[in-house]
Amino acid sequence: MEQDHHNSRVSEIIQLIDGEFTPVEAADVLLSLVAYKIKFHNLQLLNLELNPGISKEQSKRRIAELKQAKHRITKMIIDARNSGASLEINSNICINLIDGK
Repeated sequence: MEQDHHNSRVSEIIQLIDGEFTPVEAADVLLSLVAYKIKFHNLQLLNLELNPGISKEQSKRRIAELKQAKHRITKMIIDARNSGASLEINSNICINLIDGK
């Protein structure tokens, strides 16, 4: 699938998650993914400390957003566990090639 968007085009859409999960399975998949992304941005912040002129705001903002997402996910998982429900999870990743600058 190709789509122009701000000098980029979608080169791949990959279905990352697709299925029904128990609350324990959902917690393992989703919270691991969110924890990895938080770790990634924390490492980015550490690397940016070595470059004083570069803004750290984007990584700080993403960490805050991911922490909020973690709380929302945790609440849904607890609600599902308490009601004996499972969770259907679907996630696609769009990978874009961005023209060089």
